Amino acid sequence: MKISKNLTSVKAIAGMTVIAATLTTSFFVAPANAQRVCWCTDYIANRFGLSGYPDAGDWDNGYLQSRGFIRVGAQPGAIVVMERSFPGSNTSAGHIGIVESIFPDGRISVRGGHQTVGNALFNEAGCSNVRITTFLTPAINNPNVSFWVRGNNPNIRFVNFSALAAPEGVNIRSGTSTNAPIVGRATPNQRLNFDAWTYGDSVADRWINTPDARWYRIAGTNNWVASALVNGNAPGSSPRP
Repeated sequence: MKISKNLTSVKAIAGMTVIAATLTTSFFVAPANAQRVCWCTDYIANRFGLSGYPDAGDWDNGYLQSRGFIRVGAQPGAIVVMERSFPGSNTSAGHIGIVESIFPDGRISVRGGHQTVGNALFNEAGCSNVRITTFLTPAINNPNVSFWVRGNNPNIRFVNFSALAAPEGVNIRSGTSTNAPIVGRATPNQRLNFDAWTYGDSVADRWINTPDARWYRIAGTNNWVASALVNGNAPGSSPRP
């Protein structure tokens, strides 16, 4: 696997405003890859199951498109690709991360690996050096920055949130249907972290027995759990369309 030489983030920027992480995301990472020091490209590759990747600033030159990603407007949960010329990005390799939040003035905070300024380091997606950093230069409508999400389903809403699995555990499926293959299982009361939600098959809510058609996507994957089986709601959502 190629390791990018991206030193990332805001190394040359002083006086940066930083917002703290609010999620501690669980990922299904092979033990051999657990909690190592990562480049920014390694972190994104771990989250999305990608390989053979170039330096960060080159991910928007056909690499993401060839792997089913589409370019979108800025939104939380999207991959952000920063060109080498974007202030705060590494001048030789660029930078890549996940949009954590967007400020009214167009600045963004980014969840990423090997960012040298930001909140305290935490473990995520097999990386021990993840943190959230706010970039001082506005990224919205900046020609040196692009945003990407996997798939072309316009009905998927991208937002980071978390919820607890039911006391008996929850099946994790490859799609938003009760007939979709089971690809894993959350343990009882496990905190699950999500980066998107959409509507699919209706399932009776485990606690109040009313129909709920929402499905939540495990962060960094294409795997889903039924909203009816976790304790927590996607922001801005309702159980039925």
